[in-house]
Amino acid sequence: MNTENLTERVVEKVELAADVGTKVANMVGNAFESTIADSDPSSGAEEETILNYFMSFGIHILMVIIVILLKWQYDRNRYRYPKGPRDWRDIKDAISFHRKKRENLLNLATDYPDICTVLTHSGRLVLLNDPTLINEIFVGRADLVSNKVDGFLENQLRYKEGKHIRTGIVFRHQDHNVRIIHKALVNHIDNNLAGKRLDLAVQEQLKNMRLSENFDVRRTTFYFATRLLTSLSCSSTPISADDKTFELFEQNLYKISKAIHADTFQKSAKTMLSQLTGMSETLDINDNVLDYITTWIKQRRGGESKRSDNVNDEQVVTSTTKINNDFLDSILNVIDESSPNLDEDDVAACVLDIIMHGSEMLKGALSWLLLYVVKYPEEADTCRREVRDNGYSKFNLSSAESLVHTQAFVKEALRLSPVVPIIIHSTLQDFKWRKFHIQKRTQFGANIIALHHSAAWKESEKFDVTRWIGDNLSTIPAHSYSPFGFGPRVCVAEKHIFNLLTGILGVLLYHNDFEKTGPLPEPNEGTFGLANLPPKFSLKATQLSSRS
Repeated sequence: MNTENLTERVVEKVELAADVGTKVANMVGNAFESTIADSDPSSGAEEETILNYFMSFGIHILMVIIVILLKWQYDRNRYRYPKGPRDWRDIKDAISFHRKKRENLLNLATDYPDICTVLTHSGRLVLLNDPTLINEIFVGRADLVSNKVDGFLENQLRYKEGKHIRTGIVFRHQDHNVRIIHKALVNHIDNNLAGKRLDLAVQEQLKNMRLSENFDVRRTTFYFATRLLTSLSCSSTPISADDKTFELFEQNLYKISKAIHADTFQKSAKTMLSQLTGMSETLDINDNVLDYITTWIKQRRGGESKRSDNVNDEQVVTSTTKINNDFLDSILNVIDESSPNLDEDDVAACVLDIIMHGSEMLKGALSWLLLYVVKYPEEADTCRREVRDNGYSKFNLSSAESLVHTQAFVKEALRLSPVVPIIIHSTLQDFKWRKFHIQKRTQFGANIIALHHSAAWKESEKFDVTRWIGDNLSTIPAHSYSPFGFGPRVCVAEKHIFNLLTGILGVLLYHNDFEKTGPLPEPNEGTFGLANLPPKFSLKATQLSSRS
């Protein structure tokens, strides 16, 4: 109680000081105006007038700085945050957090097992390291937070005057349109996609996957993922190596992906410059990608967009009449429920979200899996024997669940190297939680990498596939494994993602033997942009006969 009274008195003093500062600034301004008004240009005092002007200007600037500092002190006393390295003295740690996220996330979880506040390049971040607190904020208080747009991806979000924030499927679960789109996508995957259609689409892209004696893993998996997500998003789009238009689309997406994961001081400087000026090469590329997707929508609708005078001459989209059973179709089918009404730019942004985010997640997962295949060849051989014993030569989503050891391999690899090591949300309003008073727009982070390496796991740093098999499953700690998100904004394919990755890895192991062609990165390395990826590496793929 004494502490609360003291805080209230401090706040009152700060408010009083701010009022005094404002009054002083006004008095100085009035005095300056009087000096100018009373000065006689003919009296030869022109130099003194100029001097008075600059002195008054300097005093005004000083008073503005004082008011800003008082406001900063006021907010500091008003809001209460968890302890942690969050002061200006820790700016070096902030830069280090930006550039070495994985290492710092584990260190912070060791130093602050429950919760801490850190200063990052993008602002204050309340980092949750305890499973109970993570579930309390990301699930129990999900209505108070929204997924924060990743600062590295200068994405397709746009703001229009008189219209709500334009969003895709990933970013703000509070938005009505995002909720209905997310639900539509989940229903589409469960009811239409998870079956023969998905099996054929994945198998087609696996057959076209370009494996050689020296292939770039990240680049190869990216093109595989992009083509798969594009075919699932718009089934009528021609996906062919001979299609120069689609080839340019792929190349532009890859340029954006490289920019996201670049980890250099030059990249950081460019990011800051683009935030200040609003000009960026990545943003221009992104506009070209959106234009390409917009042509899909126009082709799907079979004509020009209808226009209406009461929507400021914006493009208006209506539900499609031709059923294609793809992601674009599922979005178009819920447009009549949207508020505000989704136009072509919105739909294109949603489709780009699906392709870009989906391909980044799938590329990241497959890159880590192939790295662990060559890091742990004995475990990989066990998986290969399993898929050959089961005759799993072609992708089949439902049959992938029978590959017990292969799926355990996938889960353990994603435990040690999650594709998303931290999930960041930002608060929509001030709120009180536990003993803290959290300010609006404060970031909350769920430390996934810390969950996966916590003391609850037996030998957490060890790659142990057997922990996911048989009776050992009962020893898996509760609420300590979540590689694909939390709460209502979890991955739309959450129910099927493990079977999807298991099936893809199974087919790759059935037909190929993978060997390293040079130094391999360590599992604790990686670049973290939109997803956590291992550093660039190459492998050799040797095709196996069906009887090998």
